[in-house]
Amino acid sequence: MIKSDHWFYDYGMGVFDPFNTEQVNPASYDLKLDNRFIDLHSGKTSVVDEITLEPANSGLGSAILASTWEYITIPDYLCAAVFLKSSMARLGLDHALAGWVDPGFEGNLTLELHAHRPITLHAGQRVIQIVLYELDQVAANPYRGKYKGQTGPTMAR
Repeated sequence: MIKSDHWFYDYGMGVFDPFNTEQVNPASYDLKLDNRFIDLHSGKTSVVDEITLEPANSGLGSAILASTWEYITIPDYLCAAVFLKSSMARLGLDHALAGWVDPGFEGNLTLELHAHRPITLHAGQRVIQIVLYELDQVAANPYRGKYKGQTGPTMAR
């Protein structure tokens, strides 16, 4: 079962830190960009309020790892999927989806972002939304992997 806005209003504070009722949608929750970015070509980390991505075919192509502002704690009875907001896709942003979040995960979500057209992203901007699904039973083996507790954008481990 997909969690609705009623659920987010009642329980979202236990999943998202910080939690803001203005980010609640009918069946999802908007997540914001943090201000830390990793350039995937150079490996350099930047802490900036905005970053401009260029499309790969421009010769200046950029791809970044970004993370959510929110620290997320997925209870053992839920899982989640992350989707790029359609308004961001219409502006030319693309998210190389690793969009599944297992029960028991906690941390900032890492996002791999690319551009089809030049686009400037801002810290605090809503770029993705998360949909929560209730499991038929509590997970017997919730996530305990190497990314649990990650903060900021995280390179492959």
